[in-house]
Amino acid sequence: MAVIKIDIISDVICPWCFIGYRDLQGAISLYQKTYPGGSKDEFEITWKPYFLDQEAPKESMLIQDRMLRRMTPQMVEAAQTRLKRVGAALGIKFKFGGYIGSSRPSHVLLHTVGAERGSQMQCRVAETLFQYQFEREEDVSCLETVVRAATEAGLAEKEVREWLAGEGAGEGVREVIEEEGKRIREGGEVQGVPLYVIGGKLHVDGAVGVGEFFEKFVQVRDGQGN
Repeated sequence: MAVIKIDIISDVICPWCFIGYRDLQGAISLYQKTYPGGSKDEFEITWKPYFLDQEAPKESMLIQDRMLRRMTPQMVEAAQTRLKRVGAALGIKFKFGGYIGSSRPSHVLLHTVGAERGSQMQCRVAETLFQYQFEREEDVSCLETVVRAATEAGLAEKEVREWLAGEGAGEGVREVIEEEGKRIREGGEVQGVPLYVIGGKLHVDGAVGVGEFFEKFVQVRDGQGN
């Protein structure tokens, strides 16, 4: 049995990070079903923070308005159409009528969940946060929204509130993720997200599809990663 470690560098307000994670899940499932001995191998996933906004916005804004700050109306329409098309093939029902703001609360939660509850729960929470932001038109910069997403994923509400308030297990987490996010951004290796580091060596940039992930798994499994 092998343990294949994957670091996912992403932001929960990034729609392509949601798409990329679904592709990664598909690749893991395919690998475990088809690769010789793959059913016995395990995947250990760790989510790392990246901030699309280097400075946290003071307040949330409509997704449409946020996109219009960087693109023309025609470009926004084309981008949303593409996301909906690509997402639909992966079972994602993208909606863009909600608000979007700071991802700091979500990163605090994900970091603490990973440390306290492990990889599987961290992945479950990340998936739920993506769903809230992009399928339910919820704003994951809102504390109450993050709490609801976490409890839906299987965490205790009281514990989650303590983490997000910086108490107990969550003490100092804000500073940790800010520093880690800054290191990742300024380290020169990350130009955008999603980014996946597989087996500690092999990088996969962007939402690339199942095939490339699968190839990297095989390389790591066979000890061929450079």
